[in-house]
Amino acid sequence: MRETCTFCGNRHLTRKTTRYLHHQGEDLLIVDNVPCVECDFCGEQYFAIDVLKKIEADHEAIAQHRRTPCRTVQVAIEEFAAL
Repeated sequence: MRETCTFCGNRHLTRKTTRYLHHQGEDLLIVDNVPCVECDFCGEQYFAIDVLKKIEADHEAIAQHRRTPCRTVQVAIEEFAAL
């Protein structure tokens, strides 16, 4: 993967897992424990293309009812209102 953060230029990146939010139309899939590389300075995250393609395929399978998600949650949605 990367050796330097393209956002801030930092050279200290750490492999870790994170939560990834995948939007597909009006649908949202929350995926836990996704492998990534994260910048130790600014927090920018980088994902391997095969990881992102798997998430996309999993989301499509769930949307077409070929697969059941591990669990579902209710999520509140709010519009931003100027101060």
